[in-house]
Amino acid sequence: MKDWKNYRKGYVRIRVCAPSPERFLNLCAHHQIFLWNLVYREKAYEMSVSISGFYRMQGICRKTHARVKIIGKYGLPFFFYRNRKRKAFFLGIFLGFFILCMLSRHIWNIHVEGNVHNSTQSILNYLEDLDVRHGVLKKNLDCAYIAQQMRGEFPDITWVSARISGSRLILEIKENATVLPKGKEQAEASDLVSDKAGTIVSMVTRKGRPLKKTGETCEKGEVLVSGRLELYNDSKEISRYEYTDADADVYVRYDLEYYQEFSMNYKKPVYTGEKKKGYVLQAGNYYFLLKGKPKWQEYDTVTGIRQLRITENFKLPVFLGTSTDYEYKTKTCTYTKEEAEKKAGEKLQTLLKSLEEKGVQISGNRVKIGIHNGVCTAQGTLTVIEKTGVPAEVQILEQPAERNADVNE
Repeated sequence: MKDWKNYRKGYVRIRVCAPSPERFLNLCAHHQIFLWNLVYREKAYEMSVSISGFYRMQGICRKTHARVKIIGKYGLPFFFYRNRKRKAFFLGIFLGFFILCMLSRHIWNIHVEGNVHNSTQSILNYLEDLDVRHGVLKKNLDCAYIAQQMRGEFPDITWVSARISGSRLILEIKENATVLPKGKEQAEASDLVSDKAGTIVSMVTRKGRPLKKTGETCEKGEVLVSGRLELYNDSKEISRYEYTDADADVYVRYDLEYYQEFSMNYKKPVYTGEKKKGYVLQAGNYYFLLKGKPKWQEYDTVTGIRQLRITENFKLPVFLGTSTDYEYKTKTCTYTKEEAEKKAGEKLQTLLKSLEEKGVQISGNRVKIGIHNGVCTAQGTLTVIEKTGVPAEVQILEQPAERNADVNE
């Protein structure tokens, strides 16, 4: 803080030559003249003193027969004096402060924190519907209104705090993960229908009336668990129907046909090491490639761009990046038997891995790989176990008529 104060008022750097420098310094201290950065150099003392202190030490110099020489002038007063003829410079400073003051009246960063289930982009899109966007005037924002509207739009948001800090609008959110999304209602009564044909290997029913057992076969579209419950009376007759949402874990085993082929001959790019780099500029829908067309006939282009942003959520419609062309020559190659079998096996393993990621169990693999007439073929059958069952609308039946027994008096 003292450094800024001295710079604002201005100070000078002086060199003092005196027969008794100790007396000179003591008199300055007695008259409360503040000196700093005192160093001894070339049989003299150099120090910094304020402008007012410099004029007050004239009498001290006469008493101590000291010679004082100014070796530097620093601070705003000297800066303005040296640049007094540069009117455009001071006009730029004035305009800069004016623009800064004008921009400080707007919101340039919308920061959202605490959101887990609702993405930041979805919240920003809703705020735009409320005319709350980057660049809006702060005086046009009602933080209480924004918080109220967000609680109404997002039911899983239990608490919202909206506040303005400088040029930032900060939204602090707390969510309740147990609240159902807006518009989601209780599921109606439904059957559980198979979406695959196969043999049932496991069946655990939680709700509904099972129509199939483990070991039985089922067809696609066949009802596995009925959502209609039949209630019987003492005479073993259906007295009424009740309906529920059928729920069960049903796994079926079925065969999956597999076929894959590829040519033993393939084209391989061999890069020569030649490359040509340029720059890419995209502004809105306009695309500028600052690079000439390469002279090669065969080449790959690798482009990497990034979007410019002012704040974390205020992105400009401007992209900058680089574009590099790599020359290559096409070479025709032929797989060996081992390479072809390895490639076919890798493709099969990729399929098996994707099935396992979806929860499908592989219980049998009868795929064979062969090479004939320049073509590698992998074909066979995969036996898989997969969960089945999709909800379907249950058929609502009329309730049975009540039967009254005759009573003889």
